[in-house]
Amino acid sequence: MKKAFTIGLATALTTLSVALPAAAEDDPAAESLGGWRAPVCQTVTGDGSVTYTRNDGRTIAPTSEALQPVVYTTGLVALDQANEMLAMSNNRLLSSTDSGCTWTLVGKVSGWYVELAAAGGDRAYAWDRDGNLSLVTPREITPLTSPSNEVRGIGVDRGQGDHLRVAGDGGQLYDSGDGGRTWQPVGTPAFPPSETLTIYTAVFDPHDLDHVVMGASDTGVRVTFDGGRTWTTAGGLSKTGDKVNVFSAAISPSAPNVVWAMGLDLSESGSGVPSDGRHIYRSDDGGRTFTPVVDQGNGVTLQNGPLLAPHPTDPGVLYFDFGTGWSSLGTDIYRYDSRRDRVTINHNSYDRVTSISFNPANPKVMYLGVAEEV
Repeated sequence: MKKAFTIGLATALTTLSVALPAAAEDDPAAESLGGWRAPVCQTVTGDGSVTYTRNDGRTIAPTSEALQPVVYTTGLVALDQANEMLAMSNNRLLSSTDSGCTWTLVGKVSGWYVELAAAGGDRAYAWDRDGNLSLVTPREITPLTSPSNEVRGIGVDRGQGDHLRVAGDGGQLYDSGDGGRTWQPVGTPAFPPSETLTIYTAVFDPHDLDHVVMGASDTGVRVTFDGGRTWTTAGGLSKTGDKVNVFSAAISPSAPNVVWAMGLDLSESGSGVPSDGRHIYRSDDGGRTFTPVVDQGNGVTLQNGPLLAPHPTDPGVLYFDFGTGWSSLGTDIYRYDSRRDRVTINHNSYDRVTSISFNPANPKVMYLGVAEEV
């Protein structure tokens, strides 16, 4: 299916003042959820790891300091505590208490390429793929013991922050009801030891931790709706039924039946098709079946494992990106609208955008965790 594309250009230079639309103090959208407000600053104060945009990346707030290499801001969450946020810049935990306008250092967290999962109140869990796990707040870092040497994803119960699950070796799920202090295995592994493959990602339904989607090499996607007691191999990822590598996935926070994934159809790769087998897929049945909705080409570049950020209130919208520090090419932020079957593109000068979060009071405010590679 041919896609419609609109390309916009924006430049994110910390040395250049970029005018952003001001947030009106009396705007109802500026304060509408648990005391959260949209940011009112024109410049973000901090080391340059985090910034924000109000218009899908057409204009991006400048930062008081230029980001110094090599940095990957891989974790970024808005907390339930009003106007508080956390970010992971390499292994440095940063916090903001003013809706992302000012960022300060909390301390160092064990691990590398550390991600964050909000846990209610002012807490979050920090984790990496090597099994490092910590409970973090804007004031302290508490190391936890992981149930697995490898972690491919973590899910937190939206109603109870002490209840979390981890996807470990072989896709085995582990459950904790006491904030990660003790663990027990639940269900069966998504991939038995007889299957030699790589698990690239595991994502949990924020409304139901029994609903888990895993992406892997060759097999594509396996999904469970009963906490790992049974697993189903997803259909629709390849027209020929051949092997597919699924590198990243995301479940819509507003409609858990909508699941997004990025994969490589191995039968198409190198065969001369314009997409080279690279697709963004969408599922409307929780991950049982998928349909390709965006192909590589026509201005869209899909790398292995791109960041996928579903819109927090609109299940029809997905953000993803492509960026590289090579030759100072910068980053494209893509917005796919399934209702219009359209991708819009906005460009910035950052090497990469490695995490995205949304303001709880006003989802038009999109926070960007950025990277400096060169």
